[in-house]
Amino acid sequence: MLIIAVVPAAIVGGLLLKQQSDVEANYRIGMLDRLSNTIKQEFDYRFSLLSTSLDVLSRDRLFVQAIDNFFLAGHVSSSLGTLVKNTPLIQAAYLVDDQWSEIESYNGIHGLSSFSKLKDVLTYRLSNYSGKGRQWVFYYNDEDLMSLKYNPTRRGIIIGVPIFQSMTNGLKRTPLGYLIIVVPIENIIKVLQPYLKDGERVVLQNHFSGAGDNKNDMSNIIIAQGEIDKNTPTINKTINIELKNKYISEPIEYTMKVYMDKYLGENPYIKSLKYISFFGVVIILLSLFSAGLTYRWIARPLGGLMDVVRAYSRGEYKQSDEKLRFAEFFMVERLIRNMAKTIRAQMADLAATNKELNIAYLEKEQANLQLVNFNDQLERKVEDKTLALSRSLLREKNRRSMLQSLLSFSHELQSGNIIETVMTQVVALYPMAGWAMKSYADNEVTWACENIDQSRLEMPDIQPEGHYSDYYCVSNNGRYLHCFKIKNSQNDITGIIVMQYMALEHDDFEVISLFIRQLSIELEGRLLNEELARIAVTDSLTGLANRKAFDQDLEEHIQLFDRYPDRHFGLFMLDVNGLKRANDRYGHSMGDVLLIETSKLLMETCRLTDKVYRLGGDEFAIILETGACDSCGILWRRLEKVRDQINYACLPNGKRVEIHFAVGYASTDQYPADQICLVADKAMYKDKRNFYEQAGIKR
Repeated sequence: MLIIAVVPAAIVGGLLLKQQSDVEANYRIGMLDRLSNTIKQEFDYRFSLLSTSLDVLSRDRLFVQAIDNFFLAGHVSSSLGTLVKNTPLIQAAYLVDDQWSEIESYNGIHGLSSFSKLKDVLTYRLSNYSGKGRQWVFYYNDEDLMSLKYNPTRRGIIIGVPIFQSMTNGLKRTPLGYLIIVVPIENIIKVLQPYLKDGERVVLQNHFSGAGDNKNDMSNIIIAQGEIDKNTPTINKTINIELKNKYISEPIEYTMKVYMDKYLGENPYIKSLKYISFFGVVIILLSLFSAGLTYRWIARPLGGLMDVVRAYSRGEYKQSDEKLRFAEFFMVERLIRNMAKTIRAQMADLAATNKELNIAYLEKEQANLQLVNFNDQLERKVEDKTLALSRSLLREKNRRSMLQSLLSFSHELQSGNIIETVMTQVVALYPMAGWAMKSYADNEVTWACENIDQSRLEMPDIQPEGHYSDYYCVSNNGRYLHCFKIKNSQNDITGIIVMQYMALEHDDFEVISLFIRQLSIELEGRLLNEELARIAVTDSLTGLANRKAFDQDLEEHIQLFDRYPDRHFGLFMLDVNGLKRANDRYGHSMGDVLLIETSKLLMETCRLTDKVYRLGGDEFAIILETGACDSCGILWRRLEKVRDQINYACLPNGKRVEIHFAVGYASTDQYPADQICLVADKAMYKDKRNFYEQAGIKR
């Protein structure tokens, strides 16, 4: 019986051990597969996100114009900083022109000259490329592309993106410049390291391809979490990853090995089965030995007793040479009867005890049921209180965030489009609500809408003229349109804001009312500041830019010319002839009309890109933004043609004076930028003397 019991148990135990070993091996292999797929997907996602960001930035109109426009340098610096901060893979970015001279950089090295290799390779590939992608990926090794603080290994990946004036013709045009992105190895390790645990590591090795690449650039890049014990048994998996998406022109490949300290040793089935077999044999031997002892000391006396009992039952009462007597038989009978009586009494007591236990069990079940009902009621009350508290905390948090956003709203409203700024702010305050705004400033009659049907806003019940209160509410398909008037300090309506939402609570109404009051104050202040700024640089008589605007613009053109010597500009100085005689003969009203009509003639003669200034008295000036000598000559001939024509400045009473002016000009392609004002002024006075000498008029 022991052999029958032990042998199957050993076989079943061995099979279970083998199955457990297979399950453990499959589990470890599955963990390795999941880790490998996670690392690969993270690589693909990070570089796809990077390529998308670069494509969007390379199409930014202001970013493209910044290559040729010095005044947009701040936009380039802000865009590069935002790109580096929002993309974990990037550490440094450069914007260079078509001559590979640095325009702006972020985290880079100013005056960098390490682009010579990249320039040759990228220029060659651009000239022989006919695909759709506009981003090229290269390896770099031991190159100073940023400070040692960010890239101590001097290794990583460079992404070059050509910048075109227009993307419609693709690569058929010559690039205006290049956007150079540096991805150091340290950032690749930083992105992948959070996905690894202790004992896990990733080894990357690139596939060498293409001219100009260094095949050792990404060899043996080890990414690990914690210390790695090389003596610990590991399992590994090798996969090939291709850095490829719709933006990259020539994909690159690399091999990735993933290691885990989950060693798949030999199957423990054989060793365990040996131990089970050994102990089974020992148990069988011990069982046989115990059976012999039991038979000798226990079974033989019982067997003799049974023989005596059988003999007594057959009427054989031989007592000679027997250790047992007839009396023992009756003693055994009495013993059995007493045992039976005792068992019956114990069964009766057990039945009574069982009945009492059943009654107690029913009472316990009833008590448990009552306790469960009490717990359910208590949990519902706790959930209700918790929900109310959570809503209160959420409402308080929303109010705090609303007040914080209102504090920054004043600064944001000082620049940019007013309606866009206001709509962005109110949508951030209540994202679940619909919003609309109309401004009556500058004859604006259109609505700016967000999640509101504009046709409903054109109904008469929405218009502010039909309501006396600053706030009124109308229904709209089960929801409410809350209307808030925007008024200035003179109580004039300057706009209206409509909110489509449920019934407003008192706190929400106070927050929105505070926002409307702040908007009214800031809007009126901005309009006043804009008007004051316009008046400060505008001549009140002619409406032209004044001397202050001229000095500012001239200084900006000189600074721009110092930085870009090929961008020449021209300067014209003009003086009205006969202004003093007109004032003395017909009064100052005739002098004012003469100046106004002269300014109109100058504005009609100049191009849209030229700017006309009244410097004071009878002096005018013109700045040509693209003013080489040829361009200045063309404008001078046009002014000569206008001056040769007969034009008059007339008063309402019929008195009139002929318009005539003296002209002198200079260009930066002939004279230094800081001297053209003096040269043009001398030429103008020479022309003025010639006029008076020819006309025979004494000044």
